[in-house]
Amino acid sequence: MRKEQMSVRRMNNGELRFYRCMLRLRRERRRRLLMSMFVMLTVFCVVMIGTLLYSSIRTQAGSGFKYYTSVTVESGETLWSLADEYVDYEHYKDKNKYIAEVQRINHLDDECTITAGQLLVIPYYSHEYVE
Repeated sequence: MRKEQMSVRRMNNGELRFYRCMLRLRRERRRRLLMSMFVMLTVFCVVMIGTLLYSSIRTQAGSGFKYYTSVTVESGETLWSLADEYVDYEHYKDKNKYIAEVQRINHLDDECTITAGQLLVIPYYSHEYVE
């Protein structure tokens, strides 16, 4: 027999009931503590996710709306000259990033060659909401 079992067996009925009651209370406290920690962790995660989503939405709305327009290329125009007219440096690090997006949208190769009369889709940002 183990030592703990021997000491439990030597207790009288009152002591044994008290011992079992104390064990039950300890388990109950531990269970409540773990449940409280789980609830607090869940609430913390929900609050953090909500904060991140809210700040992301607020940042996007505060920085304007992204729109697309079609432009007919005129003689002598280049992607660089179109970028000068439409690029918004709040949203693009530099003109190269803007031109890369225009190329991707219009399925243009890396040579940046466009011809007069060609129709291009150009992105731009505005703080006004247009339906």
